[in-house]
Amino acid sequence: MIFRLSLDLPEDIDLVRTARLLSRTLLADLVVIKSDIDDVETIVDELCTNVIRHAHSLSTHFSVLLEYYKACVVITVTDEGQGFGAVDVRPIGASRPDMEGGQRIGGFGLPLIKGLSDRLDFTTTDPHGTTARAVKSLHYETLVAAHKASELDAKDSVLATVSAGS
Repeated sequence: MIFRLSLDLPEDIDLVRTARLLSRTLLADLVVIKSDIDDVETIVDELCTNVIRHAHSLSTHFSVLLEYYKACVVITVTDEGQGFGAVDVRPIGASRPDMEGGQRIGGFGLPLIKGLSDRLDFTTTDPHGTTARAVKSLHYETLVAAHKASELDAKDSVLATVSAGS
C-alpha cells in the first residue's frame, strides 16, 4: 500500500466536498490520469452522499477509508445507520424524499458508482449499518509516475512483511 487516509465525518453534506477534494489531491500528487481522478472523486461523493441521505444513523457520523495501492484505490464508506437490502433500493427515476423534506427524482447514484468502479460490494455492519467498498483501477500519466507508485507500494509491502515477522 502506498498510503491510507481515514476520515471520521459527521453526517453533514458540506463535508462531502472535503472528502472528495482529499481524494482528488492525493491522486493528483501520484500523477494519476485525470479520468481516474474524476471517477474516484465521483465515487467518494456518491457513497458519502448516500450515507447522509439514507443511513439515518444514531451516531450521526460515518467513516471514509481510502487505501491507495499502485494498481488501484479501495474506497470504503461505513455508517451505523438502518442498513438496506436490494429490495429497499427504489428503481432509477422513482420519486423519493429529498433532504429538505420535498421530493426528488433519484436512483442514479448506485448505477453510476457501479459503472465507474471495477468492483462494488455492500455488506451489513454488525449490529447495524452498512459498509460500501468500491475498487477503482489506477492509471498514471507517465511511466515515471507509475514506477514511483510501484516503488512506494513495494516499500510498504517490505515493511508489512518485516512487521508481521517480528
